[in-house]
Amino acid sequence: MDKNRNFFGAAPLPFYEPPSRKTSADIINEARLAIRESQMPQDNSFAATSIKPLQTKRPFTPRDKERLLFGKKIKDRPPSSFSLRYLQTDFSVPPSTPEDGATRKRSETRQQRSNSLSEISADGKIFNLSVKESAAQKIRLPSLDLRLSHQKKKYKNAYSLDNLPEENEATSPRGVQTRNAFSSPQERTESAVSSSHSHFGRPSKKIQNLSQCLLLGPQNLDRIFENRHIVEHSDNLFSQSGYFHGKYCGKFKEKLTASEGGAAMTIEGVLALLAEERDETVVIRLLDDLYECMERDGLLVASKVASKMKIQILKTLYRHVESPNEVLLLNIARIILALKVMGNNLTGVCKLIFKVSKSDKNDNLFFKKNLLELFVDALGRSSPLDDAEACVYGYGSIKFLTMNAKLLHQILSLGILPLMVLHIKLVNNAKLENIFIPDQTNHAVFQLTGALRNLASDETMYENFVETQAIQQLCQTLDLFTLNADIVSNISRTLSIISTNEGCCDAISEYPGIYRLFIRMFKKYPENDEIIVRLTYTLGNVVANLDNARNKYYNEDESIKTLLLLWRIYLERTLKFCSLNDDGKSSTATEDVMIKIIRIVANMAINPDIGKAMNENFGAQFIDEFIKVLISNPFKKNEELVLSVLSTLNNLSFYYSAELNEDIFHVKQINIIEAISEYTCCESKECLIEAMRILGNLSRSKITRSFISETNIFSTLISMLDSGDLSLLKTTVGVFVNLMADQKNRKLLLENYGLLKLIGVMNNYGQYDWSLSMLVCQVIWNYCIDSSNLYEAISDVEIQQLIAILVDYLDEEKIFGLMDSTGDNSDMLMTNEYMVWEEFANVATNLLEKVEQFLDRVDSEEAGTQSKRSTVDSATNISFAGWE
Repeated sequence: MDKNRNFFGAAPLPFYEPPSRKTSADIINEARLAIRESQMPQDNSFAATSIKPLQTKRPFTPRDKERLLFGKKIKDRPPSSFSLRYLQTDFSVPPSTPEDGATRKRSETRQQRSNSLSEISADGKIFNLSVKESAAQKIRLPSLDLRLSHQKKKYKNAYSLDNLPEENEATSPRGVQTRNAFSSPQERTESAVSSSHSHFGRPSKKIQNLSQCLLLGPQNLDRIFENRHIVEHSDNLFSQSGYFHGKYCGKFKEKLTASEGGAAMTIEGVLALLAEERDETVVIRLLDDLYECMERDGLLVASKVASKMKIQILKTLYRHVESPNEVLLLNIARIILALKVMGNNLTGVCKLIFKVSKSDKNDNLFFKKNLLELFVDALGRSSPLDDAEACVYGYGSIKFLTMNAKLLHQILSLGILPLMVLHIKLVNNAKLENIFIPDQTNHAVFQLTGALRNLASDETMYENFVETQAIQQLCQTLDLFTLNADIVSNISRTLSIISTNEGCCDAISEYPGIYRLFIRMFKKYPENDEIIVRLTYTLGNVVANLDNARNKYYNEDESIKTLLLLWRIYLERTLKFCSLNDDGKSSTATEDVMIKIIRIVANMAINPDIGKAMNENFGAQFIDEFIKVLISNPFKKNEELVLSVLSTLNNLSFYYSAELNEDIFHVKQINIIEAISEYTCCESKECLIEAMRILGNLSRSKITRSFISETNIFSTLISMLDSGDLSLLKTTVGVFVNLMADQKNRKLLLENYGLLKLIGVMNNYGQYDWSLSMLVCQVIWNYCIDSSNLYEAISDVEIQQLIAILVDYLDEEKIFGLMDSTGDNSDMLMTNEYMVWEEFANVATNLLEKVEQFLDRVDSEEAGTQSKRSTVDSATNISFAGWE
């Protein structure tokens, strides 16, 4: 009987041959579903190992503890710390958004704006305000940070109750009604005017001790509160006396926030109070009153605010911009934003908000009132081309605020993403039209892309990134700003985040020339690990999800050569780092780049055509580079890197054909086996499984099978059959399928009780994984394929155990609860479990019939022998009787 024919006479395919290949469509679908742990064999003679996308963690980006406008690496950057000390003295009518669409007028106004960031850093001026007044009337407000020291110089005993300075005379602002109630330091009561020696009018120089005022009794407190200097400089006495916490405090505050005679507040009246007030608590209340007055009078629409009124409001507000009180500053910003200012006024208010947003302790302040809504609206009226300074600090503030998860959701709800996309598009279009882009605009784009990176951290925004064309614009910005490493770094961070989403990967792949752009970035920044690690991670995600991406990238010029170049750069850098360290530890950052680079290769190899082409054109280089990692001690400590190398070798070796002696894996198979042998008994289960898969691919070759049998790898494989891990069992059993091609390995399996272990595996775990049971049946089939006498290969006990298991596992009615032929079993027959079971049943049925027919033949032979013996015995007996 021909040994190459099975019991039934049909010649099986050689079980060490590679399986028939799946179509690319099948592989794509498997990739999208993350692919099952192992593939189903395409024939009954070979256990195909798995080929699957290689996953990795997203590059780690530590969140900065400090909120910085720019990183330390950026040179010639706008200041992140600045003084709000002085206002500019030339005050013109603040420009606002024209309601009638007068484009020419707006254009002429914008030409007057200053976009020079150097002006800010040079003189510390934040607001460019000027008043139509003579030079003698120009206002220059001192910094409130230096207010105390300034007052100390002017009024040496300002805080001493023994010596108070005289108040300066001044006229009330035009149009403001003179009040008897305290409105400004210039106003005095009738008593104060009538007597120069009164304790309640202007303080007399003759009074040496202000505390004498208190000796006049509570009945005079009303007039005491009307004296400015007593109120301002005698806090401690009043506090100690309890008057600031009693009924007189409420009366005092009522006078601050209401007009004479209890009439409704007016904007002019509140402005008059704000112009002179120094108490920050009172100022905050007045600012709220001012906003309410503006809202009541319908002045929250820019076109309804007269220029003179707008100037007066701004001039008054700017007296307080140097206050250290963040609540006060945001109240000022709220009013300025409500005026819909433009130009340098918009820049100034963005800086106010930026100053407060620099500290995360102030985040809760931005939830109050409608500040965020007004702020986003102001950014919507700005342009990164014409209002670069405002956008630098405006988007700098957005970047800081979106670091807070709650504020991030609040800002997103206000529609910030479409606005940011529009601003990026404006800059991109200007760049495409060769319009000069000033440095300030580059800085604004840097802040904007930094803020976008924070927006991308919200997974619910992925769909919005696609719908708003944000991804297309980011890719174009990356293309246009290739030379700006800071912008490239920001965009690479954003792309690495959103590329974890399949829809975003589709959008990235749709940008024209995206793969050529990736290659250009790799060549431009090969030494910048922060950029390379994120761009390679992004590309790895794209080619893991899209088969057409694998084709397009591979067909770009120097695509694989560039990856090999990057790989060698970071491999050498890691080895150099290790040689300089006494402890021999490697660099985690450089190794992370290596992982992301090799992952691209592994995921591209999912495509059969590309996998074969890479083996043919670059296989020798890949194998040499991978072996360096597997045998080098510094790399062995990085489990993820080793696992990535093993997974890539598995995917590439999947296309190895033992028929082709020129196949690079055939040429280097012993080098590979020697390199991975260490990992066939390592502690890492993932690395162990990948090593087994490589053995499964290479064991198609007789050379590899002989190497395994002559080393301790075979005994290692036997010991793995005792494992309770299904994935490890399947990969190990898959290797045994190929090893059974050689008589020598069959003998080793028998001597090491391997067959008994295999039957035990199927008995214990087979019903939980039908593909595992099928592989075990395939091993046993190959093991005894040319045995004419099964008892020489399998003991009677093992045969009985095998029959019992197979009969039990082939009872589909018992396993799946199928009804008789008249019932509807269509739903069950379409389940994945049933289809896998059918694959098992095909192999198991053949094996069971082979064993049963062997036993029937043995029984028949024994019966014939017994009958023959009986005949002989009868004749003998008769003969013996005759002789007797």
